[in-house]
Amino acid sequence: MKKVHIITLGCKVNQYESGQILAKFLGQGYMQTKNPKDADVCIVNTCVVTSFAEKKSRYQVARIRRQNPTAEIIVCGCATDRAFNESVGQFHSIQNRKKAYVKVQDGCDNFCAFCIVPYVRGRSRSRPVAEVLKEIRTINKPVILTGIDLSSYKYLGALCKAIDRPFELSSLEVCVITCDFLQILQSNKYFTPNFHLSLQSGSDRVLAAMNRKYTAAEYLEKVNLIREYFPNARLTTDIICGFPTETEEEHRETIAFVKKVGFDGAHVFPYSRRTGTTAAEMPQVQSGVITRRTRELQNII
Repeated sequence: MKKVHIITLGCKVNQYESGQILAKFLGQGYMQTKNPKDADVCIVNTCVVTSFAEKKSRYQVARIRRQNPTAEIIVCGCATDRAFNESVGQFHSIQNRKKAYVKVQDGCDNFCAFCIVPYVRGRSRSRPVAEVLKEIRTINKPVILTGIDLSSYKYLGALCKAIDRPFELSSLEVCVITCDFLQILQSNKYFTPNFHLSLQSGSDRVLAAMNRKYTAAEYLEKVNLIREYFPNARLTTDIICGFPTETEEEHRETIAFVKKVGFDGAHVFPYSRRTGTTAAEMPQVQSGVITRRTRELQNII
């Protein structure tokens, strides 16, 4: 029996898509192996969101080539040379987790100044509700709805109304947090109120430079709205430290804002320059300063 080995880097969408790929191989009679040395086919699902992730993707390919020179190596994901413009997958994922990711959307139309993802994933596409529900009903554990930009999923409210088993939402944008949407979530007894609401910076000037379409005050208003509907909600976020042109004062604004919100957790990232993005052409913050600012924010969350 032929064996397949798969390595996944990056976000929840990649984890979902790796599950889809694996399911297809298993359906063709392959057996999964955790050791690349034993595999006939090795798959590396890559990430390009930071330069470190891209380097790690290349490293994994080189490592497999050294360990198993006769294996067929398949490289997919965001670090490949061209965007994946196919429709989102229709066979469900196999995931060895307590919860299963279900991808409902792919691509992004936001073009944040720091982000290369819209260039490699393409424009936003949404799966039909009926198709998503059919997949969810094949999964015997809680699900997490995910996407490259889940907030742009055209049918998010309708889907959240219809789900009849425990579910959560992955990362959301400020724009989707409305009274109507929160009422939909509140009315579904299966919804688990864990909210990951992307922030990136607590400085209005930096948010504008990032092409983020909200202010710190608007973000805080949405946080308060979430807590009004879900007093026990768990709230997490993403923050980028050392975005080009960020001053020390603006960094301190972000620290003060984070303390004000009182997050339950955060992913704090050092800014990573991505060729082809708007931010790559801006004056860059020194790497040592970025490292120090990242550490300072990590220490308060």
